Amino acid sequence: MHDLARELEHVLGRGSVETRARRQQTNAHALSAAALVDAMNRQRAAYGVGPLRLNDTLSLAASDRVGDMMRKRYFDHVSPDGVNPFTWVARRGYRYRMIGENLAVGYASADRVVTGWMNSPGHRANILQKRFDEIGIAFDESAPLRQYSGPLVVAMYGTR
Repeated sequence: MHDLARELEHVLGRGSVETRARRQQTNAHALSAAALVDAMNRQRAAYGVGPLRLNDTLSLAASDRVGDMMRKRYFDHVSPDGVNPFTWVARRGYRYRMIGENLAVGYASADRVVTGWMNSPGHRANILQKRFDEIGIAFDESAPLRQYSGPLVVAMYGTR
């Protein structure tokens, strides 16, 4: 790039060519399970709470939950047919002492999701719950209801 600019400047005259470096677009806080866990763990650390770690079984339960929301077109902690968050983890065989769930829709990055949750008392309580040490996360690029835009995020917190 700089060689081409030098050649053009040689032909057109000194100071006649301006170059701007193109930065590669990388978003370390894009929406991913790892980025969400990192963002939540930063909040937990700020409040003296131990870190969460991803759990495959809870992630499968969260994925089941996302699929159900998309199929049945709802956005709520209890499905239209009465299935609650505890049911999803039990169906996957996760033996728990305590379970929690956070839902989000329409946030494009992990930082924005966690900021939204931290501004909601119930969601904030789940993030900062000292007894939670495992988490499962699942996404869908779209939203389950027309009045929302995607992505849809489900986080299932657990303690065994």
